Amino acid sequence: MIQEVKESSTVSEGRKTLQYAALLLIALSWAYEGYQAFALYRFSLLGWGYNILFVILWLWRCAFSYSYTLTPSHFIVVMFGLGMERRMSISLKDMESFSNCYKKSFFRKTKIGTYVHRYSSLDPQPQRILVYRKGRKLCGLLFKCSDRMIQELARRYPQQFLDLNA
Repeated sequence: MIQEVKESSTVSEGRKTLQYAALLLIALSWAYEGYQAFALYRFSLLGWGYNILFVILWLWRCAFSYSYTLTPSHFIVVMFGLGMERRMSISLKDMESFSNCYKKSFFRKTKIGTYVHRYSSLDPQPQRILVYRKGRKLCGLLFKCSDRMIQELARRYPQQFLDLNA
């Protein structure tokens, strides 16, 4: 009987340190722009724009966690953070291929039209790809999971598995 495999994104201590170091640099940039604007009366629209961009980027890359579930018929990704939850489900019947390693140079040569990023930058797991068909279009799901989940997918679907680590 095929069982369900579930795991969540993890955060290593080294990456957590980098996360807070980046946040500290962003806070210093905000303090500098605040000093320039309010103490010296020199407002920099570009500086404030970069600050807002850096905060949004930091939130996007660091504030969300992911849960991956492999059921007998679907691969389900749940993104949660900042009080939001977003669910994505891919039917394994629509899966074209998957790989234990995402190599940009290899997959950019294919006809994949859309890449969906569903991973935390803080997760130390290697980046993987699952290529699936959405209507007539090929799409690529970029995610980070353990070798155990990839091995389970490879056991179930050996014909679609691309071993790019070899």
